[in-house]
Amino acid sequence: MTLDFFTSLGSLLETICKSSNVDGADHTFERLPDCLVIDILSRLPSHSFLRCRWVCRHWRALLVSSQDSFTNIHDLSRHTRPTFLIRDDFAKHDFAKHGQDLFVYGENENKKIKKKKKVAFEKLHLKPELMINMNSKEEPNLLYSCEGVLMFASSRWKSTYYIVNPITQEELTLRCTLYPNFVCALYFCPNTRQFRILFAKVEGTSCTYFVHILKTWKCKEIHSSTSFNFLPKNGNPAVVNGALHWITFHDLKRKDIAPCENGIMVFRMDKEELFTMPHPVSNHNVCNSKQAHLAMTLMVKDDRLCFCNMLIPWYIVDMWLLEDYETRSWIKRYKINLLNEKIFPFGKRLSGIRIRSAWDLKFLYIQEGELLIHLYGDYELYLYNLDRRTVKKLELPRGKMLSYTDCKLYHKSFLAIV
Repeated sequence: MTLDFFTSLGSLLETICKSSNVDGADHTFERLPDCLVIDILSRLPSHSFLRCRWVCRHWRALLVSSQDSFTNIHDLSRHTRPTFLIRDDFAKHDFAKHGQDLFVYGENENKKIKKKKKVAFEKLHLKPELMINMNSKEEPNLLYSCEGVLMFASSRWKSTYYIVNPITQEELTLRCTLYPNFVCALYFCPNTRQFRILFAKVEGTSCTYFVHILKTWKCKEIHSSTSFNFLPKNGNPAVVNGALHWITFHDLKRKDIAPCENGIMVFRMDKEELFTMPHPVSNHNVCNSKQAHLAMTLMVKDDRLCFCNMLIPWYIVDMWLLEDYETRSWIKRYKINLLNEKIFPFGKRLSGIRIRSAWDLKFLYIQEGELLIHLYGDYELYLYNLDRRTVKKLELPRGKMLSYTDCKLYHKSFLAIV
């Protein structure tokens, strides 16, 4: 009965949205209290939810005045399942024709389809009039994904950034005047409910970190208690315990990779503090090269920080979980042999690689106990269930390819950028 009710209600709302007599729609639900209208609308699919702004003046005023309430109800109470987003690498070479070719995985799983589809990707559309699609020479690269908001950077001019919410189609263009700059993260501060950008200005053997607040358009310098001259590895940070975490990739003072005691770079969002912490070390791991650091990845599993380390050239993966954040207590939870042909269909191909490197495959994210693996040379994606030790190959949209930097965690959101 509940399903029938909301199906009928959704159809009724769609009819109202299509109605040309907008003023008359004011009387359709005029007797319903606002709290009930909010609860009903929050249960609608995202496209229907957004169209309700044009039903009548009262609903539009209700949506605008209760923006935060609607965002909280729709995004948090309904527990939208996080998924991941890919960007077609071919689109970069013909950007004027394709624009941003973005695809979201898993959107077809809950739809009523008679025949099971092999391709489980749905295209995510960005309006042609958005600035990110206007200049065909820009060829923006996908940098970060945070709470349903995407951040792109111009491939030619690194100081130009595009921040877009694909659901609301809100867009912000940002030009950074500090040069050279290194963008570390786009993040959402839960205390202030604001999107912010963390970036560093590099000058010789030192760097200065800044936070740019998108809503107020203010930029402020971060003052560290001690000299902080580390730069993080590219990619989305792992967010745990109110802080951002990266693999520390470069020590500007040493002009080399960071030592193991500074192996993880941390930024606390509430206090805006930067510091480092050691990463776990395997018994036979030699952490003295950029290749070793490239093979390290930080992810989140069960709300705990997960350190994933691929040992080259054996293609053995050690996965550690941070059991106690305060005492920095790590426990090795998984050991994966990627050359095991009984489990991994690409095991034989990896065995045939003579010169092995961290670029051969990447570990992207852990989602509901499944590790997303990108086999770079063959442009393939696999989901490995850590507990069941099973592998599933994901069929990409026909004719599409991707680099590992073009795959991000994603979930639909109505959060406003500013």
